Amino acid sequence: MSLLKNIRDILSTKKRVSLNALAKACSTTTDDVEAQLCFYLHKGLVRKKNLRLPCGTTCQQCDLSALVIYEWV
Repeated sequence: MSLLKNIRDILSTKKRVSLNALAKACSTTTDDVEAQLCFYLHKGLVRKKNLRLPCGTTCQQCDLSALVIYEWV
């Protein structure tokens, strides 16, 4: 199955998925998933949300890709 279709199937089923979870489910890197997500973002089928850091600081010791959520519209 192509990566693009795999991403579509996961997002349309789960509705909201983190970038890390998508990459893990697709057995690929977050960079590969983000590159493919551009297609759905430009078509308006997916929305990207950046969650706030839970601690309220800007030290960036957290894995920031875990704080990126994609939603199927």
